[in-house]
Amino acid sequence: MRTTSNSSMGRWLLLVLTALMLTLAGAVLAQDDSREKKKDDPVPTLDPRVAQDLLEAYELLEEDENQEALEQLNSLMNRRGDSMKPFDKASVLQIRGTTYVNLEDMDRALADFSAALDLNALPEDQQNRLRFNLAQIYFVNERYEESIRLFEEWMKADVEVTDTAWFMLGAAYYNLDNYQKALESIQSAVDVSPEPQKRYYDLLNAIYSELGNVDDRTGLLETMVELWPDSLSYWRQLSSLYLEQDDQLKSFAALETAYVNGLITSGDDIVMLAQYYSTFDNPHRGASLIEKEMEAGRVERNVKNLELLSQLWSQAREHNKAIPVLREAARMSDEGLLSFRLGQSLLANEQNEEAETALESALDKGGLEDSRRAEAWMLLGNARFNQAEPGDRDQRNAADEAFAQAEKFASTRQQASDWRGYINAINQTERRQAALEEEQGEVLASAARERLLTACRAQQLAGSELSEQCATLLSESDDGGGSGQ
Repeated sequence: MRTTSNSSMGRWLLLVLTALMLTLAGAVLAQDDSREKKKDDPVPTLDPRVAQDLLEAYELLEEDENQEALEQLNSLMNRRGDSMKPFDKASVLQIRGTTYVNLEDMDRALADFSAALDLNALPEDQQNRLRFNLAQIYFVNERYEESIRLFEEWMKADVEVTDTAWFMLGAAYYNLDNYQKALESIQSAVDVSPEPQKRYYDLLNAIYSELGNVDDRTGLLETMVELWPDSLSYWRQLSSLYLEQDDQLKSFAALETAYVNGLITSGDDIVMLAQYYSTFDNPHRGASLIEKEMEAGRVERNVKNLELLSQLWSQAREHNKAIPVLREAARMSDEGLLSFRLGQSLLANEQNEEAETALESALDKGGLEDSRRAEAWMLLGNARFNQAEPGDRDQRNAADEAFAQAEKFASTRQQASDWRGYINAINQTERRQAALEEEQGEVLASAARERLLTACRAQQLAGSELSEQCATLLSESDDGGGSGQ
């Protein structure tokens, strides 16, 4: 048999016990002139000797000397128990039951009260009050079936059922999983209560939850946040209910109201609120919120939250803020996904060298799905290629190595092959250009030599003094060197 998880139950049990002790402690000893009689029955009176002993015990109770009162009552029962008439015995049992309550011995209290009730010797209103007291004790001791039986017997009499009684009856049904009966009783408690009681609304909320009554529960929680606006739990539950009904805007509004009122300090709740800002096209506010709460220490600066912060800054087109946050998250992560995303962002921002480093880290860390590994190799090839200056064949070859890895995956095979073909074409063009330039250089050098040789021969024929260059050139020439002219 389960008990309700509601946090107010403990407080309410204490109230029940207190009320019970006060009620029982006020049981009268002289019942001959103030109690309504059973029909056609004479008014019962106590034996004077019993009354005297009871008076002494009652005075001890008034002084909170409960153990001494118990000894007095036990002595009375030992001396006169068998000879006492039913009314006297029932009266003694009732007072002794009260003493056991004061001593927190509920099992013996239940035994005495039950025995007094079974004697059926007290006036009817006293009998009914005893039923009510027994119902409360059974309830406190989680004996809900007996509690319900006695509550309902008590209610059959001409009594004014208080909101507290309706509440206990509803809670007893709730603990027996009879939610429909519980609903009827707790609704009565709410209706007759002179002012709203949180524990009544809490139980009604729990019953609606068990019954899956979303509409009524939503309306109830809307009332509860008005009555107790400082209760974060109610705002959270209302936000969740709105979300359950696909009303994200109301869910967001409930959570934001709680935050604005200073109720939300949990990092998880703050992160959820930031995500709502993103959903409703205000990622900048969501990012600012997380950044502020990280600085305040309420949102943990972990990989998950940093990743979200980076995404929000990216959505807000604040890439200069997004990249440093993503870089921090990537450093903290043992898997390659965040480094991969960092590489994407850096490449898009034309930071090719840093993108290359991030993508290499992503592939080294691992943990990427095949599709992302293929894309990472492609992006790495692009980052390397973008750094190649004209004629920088080594850099292009490094890019080609990355594209060769990407070529191993079906998803990027064609694209990678095209890139490799493109790089190969550039390399071939450069080789042909180099060869042509070399050939052209040789032709031009030969022509220049011939022109210089002609000039030197002219100087030789003119008898002019030859320069060292001309002398060398003429000596190397087959014509000039051989003639000696």
